[in-house]
Amino acid sequence: MRRTAILTFSLLLAACGGPRRPAPIAPPLPPPVLSAEPLPPPPPQIAVGGSVWTRDAGMQLRTDQGGVPLPYLFMRMEVLQLDTTDILVRCVHCPGTPQGWVARTGVVHVVRPPQEARRLDLAEFVLAVRDAAARQDVQTLRRAMSGDFVHSLGPLEMGLLETFAAWEREQYRTLDRLPFILDRGVATVPGTPVWAAPPEWAASLQYRDLRAGFRRGTDGWEWIFLVRDGV
Repeated sequence: MRRTAILTFSLLLAACGGPRRPAPIAPPLPPPVLSAEPLPPPPPQIAVGGSVWTRDAGMQLRTDQGGVPLPYLFMRMEVLQLDTTDILVRCVHCPGTPQGWVARTGVVHVVRPPQEARRLDLAEFVLAVRDAAARQDVQTLRRAMSGDFVHSLGPLEMGLLETFAAWEREQYRTLDRLPFILDRGVATVPGTPVWAAPPEWAASLQYRDLRAGFRRGTDGWEWIFLVRDGV
């Protein structure tokens, strides 16, 4: 009787398929692989209402009436409208402040560290100097300046320490004017390796107001003076 009951129970288990093995648990996904070095941030985009500067001298501002020449490099322009390849700008320091189109490749707008910009176009280097001057960032400016930088036409006024001390005494009033001087453009000084701003001084050494100068050294571009007569 007992044997019959056990046999009957076994048959019922077989008919029901018996106890089922649980499904295997899938292993967890491996964690994402993180890069050892963070990706650099994307360069800032040109924005309507912002500024760009001419990369080279002789750029043409394309207008409905023809072309308006922009004779100097690093002339500041206000951005009015953007296209895929071109920018509608207003030339701030051109007579009559004309508006027209320029190619994106013909302007600079990304601020780079001076040690990087000095090996690129002069306009890239001047933009690095302009940005640091606008922020009174003396440590960044130090990397752009030549060792014999001149800040005054007086005797024994060469060198970085003397320059920084003079700027601090006057609460950086001279340095604060530099961005506006540069925005008018940078031009070659005839017969010299110097590029200077504003172009009025490069064209006539009789110009007596504030001016800045640049030259190409052994390691690239360098800023060599910021002076005015009588100082």
